[in-house]
Amino acid sequence: MIIAIALAFGLVALTFLFHYRALLWLGLRATRFGISTQAKVLFIVVTLFLVHIAEIGMYAITYGFSVSVLELGVFQGALVTDAMSYLYYSGVIYTTLGLGDIEPQGHIRFITAMEALNGFLLITWSASFTFLAMGRLWPWEKQCDQSSQYVDSTLITDRGERK
Repeated sequence: MIIAIALAFGLVALTFLFHYRALLWLGLRATRFGISTQAKVLFIVVTLFLVHIAEIGMYAITYGFSVSVLELGVFQGALVTDAMSYLYYSGVIYTTLGLGDIEPQGHIRFITAMEALNGFLLITWSASFTFLAMGRLWPWEKQCDQSSQYVDSTLITDRGERK
């Protein structure tokens, strides 16, 4: 049990650090590429997709090692015997899709639970980063800033009267 807990928290720390470094690199470098702003946003999205695939891979390797070497548990349901099966399972858990065709038994259940929480946090972190990047890079940013100057700031009461 202690090994499963250590593996789970170690993976969380590793993926957080990996994700942080990727976001830091994107924040510092993506705007300096000599490409259009739309291409910069697309570059950020594709890079983050690949970062998530790498993080899913980290968990998949850990599942394979945990089952075959450390004997922390087994998978029941659909057969999980090769690298693609571990990648599939890890992707389903990381994205919190949770199809249920593969069921972990033993201490790897804890690793599975931590991956779901970790994946959820990392995906939302990426979404927030992309949202902020689009706000800074997207062409309509200046149009939105200018049009907000002309918003009527008059307060309207519940009855539709102006204050």
